[in-house]
Formats: sequence, C-alpha cells, structure tokens
Amino acid sequence: MGIVDTYEKRHHVYDYEKKNIPDELVNELLYKAWKITPSKNNFMPYQVSIIGPDQQDIKDKIWKRCVINHKQVEESRFKVKDTKEGEQYTTQVGNKTTYNFVVNRAYNHIRYNSHLLMFSSRICKLEGYMKRMVEQEGHYAEQCEIKEVDGLRATTSFECGLFAAHLTGICVEHGIDVSYNHCYVQDRANWKDLPFLWYDQKNGYARVHVNMSMGYGKYYRHQWLKDYKRGTDIKPEMKEVVKWIR
Repeated sequence: MGIVDTYEKRHHVYDYEKKNIPDELVNELLYKAWKITPSKNNFMPYQVSIIGPDQQDIKDKIWKRCVINHKQVEESRFKVKDTKEGEQYTTQVGNKTTYNFVVNRAYNHIRYNSHLLMFSSRICKLEGYMKRMVEQEGHYAEQCEIKEVDGLRATTSFECGLFAAHLTGICVEHGIDVSYNHCYVQDRANWKDLPFLWYDQKNGYARVHVNMSMGYGKYYRHQWLKDYKRGTDIKPEMKEVVKWIR
C-alpha cells in the first residue's frame, strides 16, 4: 500500500476484539516508530509508557479519569451498571440508587484494549552536539530542566503527535488498529498514583499529552454513528484548513 492508502484504513475504535497483540510485536512496532520519528536535537522530550494486557487495574484508573473529566464529578461517588450503550454511573444514597448518566462509549477503547500507550513529559539528558554546546558554549537546553516542562508543553505535545502518527501508519500496515484520547484533567498533580508517569519525582508531577490504544478493532465510531442515526463526523473542506499565501 501507498502511504495515503495506509492511513485511510485507520478508523477510531469503540470496541476491540478480546485478542491481545504479542508484546514482541508491539515492541517491534515501537522500535520502528522510534527509529524514524524526528525530534528537535534528537532530544525526544517524552516518555511512551506501555500498559499491557496484564495491567487492567491501571487501564481502569485512566479510563475513570477520562469519564470524570467528561462529567466533572468525583470518582468516589461512582457505581457502575452495564447498559446497551456502555456503562451507567449511579449515585447511591442510603437505599436509594439514582441513575445519573450513561458513559460515552467513545472511552471504551481506553479501558478495553490490548495495549495502552501513555505519552508524558520526560527530562532529557545532554548528549552529543548539544552536550558540547551547553558545556563549552553556554547554550541553554530547556529540555533538560525540570522547571521548563510546563513551558515546553506545546512543543512536547507536537513531538508526541509525530511519534503517534508514525506509529499509526506502522500499526495499520500490520493489521492493528489504534485510537487516541486527550480527555482528562490537564493538571500535573492528577497522576500522583501512577509514578511511572512522573517527570518530577519529588512532587509526583506528570504532564500527560495523549493516550493511544492498540488492538484489533471490532466496532468503530463510524459504525456507531450510523447504527444510532447520529449523522457523521464532517471534516472541513481543505480550503478551510490549508491556505496558500500569495
């Protein structure tokens, strides 16, 4: 397939098959993405944490953060009941159960997948040319400074997107589906119970940029939109996005 044909095969997944990708294959795909993804001065100021099939408890925590962000309610109030569209959160007051809302099915892929990738900020080490520039010529490498993480948020998110985009194409070529998520509280203190994400070990701070799920797709967003008669996701015309300056 050509590169355009490859990317046109990607669709947002709502439900994955209950079939896991071998860890060895996931590592091979990640290696290929790492190898070809460009980065300013080759710093790669992010960490890609891989949460595999045996880490369901971590996936549950991340999924709940997405739901909490979506409805702006506290996790401690939740009880769950299965429904046709997904899972329904309830509030229990004494013997009375109040049904509040049905969770958006779009979040299922974060909870139920083969592997979940978390892209978070990382403090870099000085290597090669940049090491000489800093030590001998007084250059400042903000990617190596913990105090600069928030200021570099946009740059790091952009670089995470480059890695994710390359990984997407590689996965599709291997018949693997991927989907993304950015719906969680943008607070560096929001991840204190997941220390593998921390860039600041002293304060337990993490800056998460995007989540990416991997697996074998079973049910996709475009199918759900059609089945529930919700219309379609309409991309703007190219002329609205791409502007020639003449």
